[in-house]
Amino acid sequence: MTAPDFNQLAAPRFAEGVRRLLGEDVQVSSVAPELAPYISLQSDRPEWQLLLSETLWSHGGARAALAANFSSLSIRAIAPARITVVTGVLIVNGQGVAQSYKLGETNGLASDSSILGAVRDQRRGVISTKLSLRAQAGDALTSLPVIPVPAGTSLFIPIKWCITELTAFAGPAALTLQGGVVNQEVSAYFWGYERALRPEEIQLD
Repeated sequence: MTAPDFNQLAAPRFAEGVRRLLGEDVQVSSVAPELAPYISLQSDRPEWQLLLSETLWSHGGARAALAANFSSLSIRAIAPARITVVTGVLIVNGQGVAQSYKLGETNGLASDSSILGAVRDQRRGVISTKLSLRAQAGDALTSLPVIPVPAGTSLFIPIKWCITELTAFAGPAALTLQGGVVNQEVSAYFWGYERALRPEEIQLD
């Protein structure tokens, strides 16, 4: 970004974040161009995310194998006024043979049990994002190809996946990691952040 291109903080979340970061009342229309070389607003440093009202979280779990059933783990946003963003998934294959997995969005997928995850910034104590465990006879991600993971290894997938409870589809959304075949354990870790939705962001087709 060059100085002539930098004239004001157009995005409200950046303007508020800079005010809180610098501890002073920065005027959006008169931010000095000299600020650009020192602060990259798009970098979203993790310790600054709290200033932008974003709460970091992590989840981890495993769904045991069940005969004739697909096991899965799902990240859900359970509060209607909040959005959760998954930024990374670590698939763990602790078995002695190669396993296959599917990763994608589901809507209205039932849950056998759910747990709240851990907050990754100890300045915040509460999150609403949940990890749900499920085993069912039907394939919840029939149209997706499988992701192979060799025996005794793990696979990290960096992504940006937005999840809200309110959707234009049937039922709440979730990012779901499912076994590629029946009778297979699914084990994984998830990372991301959540924040409150602004009124202008809540729009259903």
